[in-house]
Amino acid sequence: MTSELLDEMSIRAFNQSVKNEELKPMDEKATLFFEFAGHSESSVIADLSAARAVCVDDFEGSNFVSATDETTRNKVWAARHRLYYSSIALRGGGDDDENGATSQSTIVTDVCVPFSSFADIVSATAEDLRDMGVFGTVFGHCGDGNYHAILPLRSDDTEEYKDKVFKVIELMTERAISVGGSVTGEHGVGYGKKKFLEQMYGAAGVSLMQTIKTSIDPWCIMNPGKIVDVDLGLGAMK
Repeated sequence: MTSELLDEMSIRAFNQSVKNEELKPMDEKATLFFEFAGHSESSVIADLSAARAVCVDDFEGSNFVSATDETTRNKVWAARHRLYYSSIALRGGGDDDENGATSQSTIVTDVCVPFSSFADIVSATAEDLRDMGVFGTVFGHCGDGNYHAILPLRSDDTEEYKDKVFKVIELMTERAISVGGSVTGEHGVGYGKKKFLEQMYGAAGVSLMQTIKTSIDPWCIMNPGKIVDVDLGLGAMK
């Protein structure tokens, strides 16, 4: 089973992207998407019925829609499939907006958290975006606790706005660590999140990573400065 969560702003981005197509705007609410597969049609139907009972009967969800043919399924999943580009489009990028966001100016970041904290942590990030006046969409892979934020930047954004964007990422990462999660689930540590590794693994853990790095890459020619800093004896490589 595949399970994806889109926040309210993600649905708004999709609605704005629907123009002269055979797609209907959706209620701008946080929305779950499921995809079921099984060894028989009856097993899939049973799983679908169970999901409907939990979402609608137990938690008062609305607009539960299902489909079996590929064409209709693609329409049901359209908001998820086009989320990246519809998110960017909400911050300009059209032919008449030379300062608009592009795929090159958009930050996509992620963390991974335990299932028990997933809903609360995703909601907290969405609230950060609203409270700080930062535009972004939040979506997650419910099956593995991994969630992402898409943060498009315009060329005319102020330094103050950019600082807020990176503050959102910092809060998102620190919350993940606080509940026993990871600073990333898919996108990697790279340059931006290596400062958080000591919070996750302690100084001894980071030191071990540095030792392994220097043992297999003594001249630090493979992705220099990423994940951990190492000292080559000629000054720290950062």
